[in-house]
Amino acid sequence: MANIFYAFVRFFKEEAHRDAFVRGDLYMNRLKFFKEYEEELASNVGDKHEGLHAWLQPEKMTMTIDHPVTGEEIVVEGISGPVTIGYTILNDYHVYCMSTYHCDNEEKFETFEAMQAHIAIDIEKGDLGEYCTIVDSQKFLERLDRHLTAEAQKGSRVGRGLVEYYDPENFSGFFDGDLAILKKKICFSHQKEYRVFVYNGTTGDDSRTLSIGDLSDISINCQKNELDKCFVMTPKA
Repeated sequence: MANIFYAFVRFFKEEAHRDAFVRGDLYMNRLKFFKEYEEELASNVGDKHEGLHAWLQPEKMTMTIDHPVTGEEIVVEGISGPVTIGYTILNDYHVYCMSTYHCDNEEKFETFEAMQAHIAIDIEKGDLGEYCTIVDSQKFLERLDRHLTAEAQKGSRVGRGLVEYYDPENFSGFFDGDLAILKKKICFSHQKEYRVFVYNGTTGDDSRTLSIGDLSDISINCQKNELDKCFVMTPKA
């Protein structure tokens, strides 16, 4: 499956932060920031289940304890909900998050309006800020990749990709390695998130800025409530 990315959108709560993005400064928090973030609004910024290695339904797993003296294997019964296993190292990855207008290039739609509805970003759910910037996806990725390559040459682990969403009521399985950063529960799917990550081997609570150069020539600014007027797809006659 290959995705077509039409544009990225970044939302901001402060205009100064939007201006910094247009200058090409990607402000990246460590993954632990999102795991520990507390807010009243659900499925918005905070997510304690970031970076999981496994989400296992109780009926699809067996948990046992070996008695240290007798060697008897004791089966743990009555597990009431999914068992989660996390990658501790991922807590220290620096992450940058955006939304994206995209679709699978093999997906078929009966009408142009159906495709528009599928691609649209739902701005009524959540609150990531009233300021936003729309940026050309291809040109943005070209500039980003040059700097990610430079980071990798310095020994950092880097990556980027579309977040995939899983249903916590039904899914049972594992997420491997760095790709676990790109897995989130389906309650976040309205964000249509795309992520960039960099890990330079350090630990801590500090943020960092990845500067990729001026983006003003490939972006436009608008208010969130103007987004559907600024990003418009029209069929050719």
